[in-house]
Amino acid sequence: MKIKLTLLILALFLSCKQKTDSSKTEELAQEPTPAYQLPQALKEIAEFASISLTDSTDVSKVMNFKVVDTTGIVAKTTMDEALSLYKTVMEPGTSTALPIFEFKGTPNSLLMVSEKGFGGKIWGKVLVDKTTSEITKVAFDHKAESDEYGADGITLSSFEDQFIGSKIDWTENTFGLHQSGKTLVDGNTTIDGISGATVTSQAVLKMMNEGLQKYSGYLNQSKPSNP
Repeated sequence: MKIKLTLLILALFLSCKQKTDSSKTEELAQEPTPAYQLPQALKEIAEFASISLTDSTDVSKVMNFKVVDTTGIVAKTTMDEALSLYKTVMEPGTSTALPIFEFKGTPNSLLMVSEKGFGGKIWGKVLVDKTTSEITKVAFDHKAESDEYGADGITLSSFEDQFIGSKIDWTENTFGLHQSGKTLVDGNTTIDGISGATVTSQAVLKMMNEGLQKYSGYLNQSKPSNP
């Protein structure tokens, strides 16, 4: 009798355990799979070019990723590598390679430039029509650049907009600098410097004139050939 009772209790225990395990398995199966999220930096880059990306966007249908090294050689790269280089441009030190973000269905490419400012690194995002080498949009920023020397002035649209519409010159300075009634840098397009920030203004001009030259091979290859 005792043996039968023991077996009955054991059977009930095993039955309850199986139901509990089955319930846990169902709960695990019902847990939603985490949705893939595009890197925020990529969304910001696309937004700069007036293109909206969502986490469900097939990026390969929207963008191409390339890199140019210090010798001017251009090669295809991955999204992750391009984003890594993009972030490196904003960090202290000199970048050994620069990213290129092409937007399919448009002639636009986003290029990065950087330079040492008065108190820290400054950089710029430059949207260029790769078929004409015309600048269509710019945005400057800085890290640890002293605000008291007018660093924040480089982020104002009134300063940035002066660069828009200019075509990059491959033989001379694309941009010249006019500051305090004097021409400090000769160039095809004259930029009015930031009041009280001569060094920072000069750094921006150097960044744009010399930084964009690093993409000469890429942009000249992208121009349509004459019929």
